[in-house]
Amino acid sequence: MFIKRPYNVFRYLPAGLLLVMTLLQLGCQKIKEDLGKRFLMNAMTNGRWLVDIYTREEENETAAFEGYEFQFTEDNKVYAITASGELKGTWSADLTARTIESHFPVSTMPLIRLNEKFRVINNTPRLVEAIPVDESKNVYLKLVKKPTD
Repeated sequence: MFIKRPYNVFRYLPAGLLLVMTLLQLGCQKIKEDLGKRFLMNAMTNGRWLVDIYTREEENETAAFEGYEFQFTEDNKVYAITASGELKGTWSADLTARTIESHFPVSTMPLIRLNEKFRVINNTPRLVEAIPVDESKNVYLKLVKKPTD
């Protein structure tokens, strides 16, 4: 005589839990990335930035950026604003690689110095410190958020 055993749902529970946990983890990772991108975008686009320090080959060239303010926009434009006008460029950021890149289509100093891909070595909502991705270049860049009036 054959006795039918009740279906054992608990036998599949570990695999089911593992699947649910994996899906949740992937979903959480995507949420973390999205939040990180939103945080970066908000920090970069709210307010203007000033070059606090720019050194190249250990020479301080910060004074060349005197009078410049930089406004980043969500559509990846960056404006170099001076008393005499503004110049438009582009910018991009890679949250995973911790890089930021700008490009001004002019060959005038000092903006040409910013046409570079930088690795962010320190950042807060009010500060970005970066060095070139190209390690053969000895450059240090520190941007600070312009205080609001």
